[in-house]
Amino acid sequence: MFQGFYNLTSGVLTQNRNLNVISNNMANTTTPGYKKDETTITTFHDTLISRVGNKEKQDAQVIGSSSSIVTVGQVATDYEAGDYEQTSNPMAFALGEKGFFCIQTNNGTVYTRNGDFSIDEQGYLSLPEIGRVLGENGPIYLGTDKIKADRAGVIRTEDGRQVLGKLSIVDFADRDTQLIKEDNGVFRATGAIEQVNDAEVYWKTVESSNVKPVDEMIKMMSSQRNLQSDLQMIKIYDQLIGKMVSSLGPTQ
Repeated sequence: MFQGFYNLTSGVLTQNRNLNVISNNMANTTTPGYKKDETTITTFHDTLISRVGNKEKQDAQVIGSSSSIVTVGQVATDYEAGDYEQTSNPMAFALGEKGFFCIQTNNGTVYTRNGDFSIDEQGYLSLPEIGRVLGENGPIYLGTDKIKADRAGVIRTEDGRQVLGKLSIVDFADRDTQLIKEDNGVFRATGAIEQVNDAEVYWKTVESSNVKPVDEMIKMMSSQRNLQSDLQMIKIYDQLIGKMVSSLGPTQ
């Protein structure tokens, strides 16, 4: 009976963490370029079950294994591209399937699919509240919003006479192991960075979040039902143990 507490308590903790992930996804439904997270649930530890003789406890025979505890195996990021939305903002860029924008911050370079840029006070192309957008030769200085850009990520003045910079687009051989997700939809790299020379850049376009609100709502309701079931069963277990203890009567 007491083993059931391990199953149920671990279930409560796991569903709480799963709900946190789902809530974060839903909070970023409108964040451009945001990539949703997925929770995988696994068993914490397998216990070997053996059968032994009635009298001589020898020659144990393995009959299987079981696990008393479930836990979150990992929280994986889904890098599938979101929908593309055209905008009137001349500072908005989106990428095809390949690549990430490079953003210079006070704590080093971060990477993102969010191309909803603007011009900062000094005239540099920037991602608000994050940092300046890097080109192939450093931060891109514009000084004006009268610009145009091509599919290669080359930014020119509106008349096309002057090249202001070219977006630096990079990618990673294994995104799951080489990228660490941080707040505001940006990532830090832990492995080799590959320059993408054939990236497709869409000007005056923003990639939306790949979070599908309906799917997340279904996941949330399912997780909440599991959580409530576990809590109800814990209450029943507690009542049964209370009755068992009271039935034993006072001890001498």
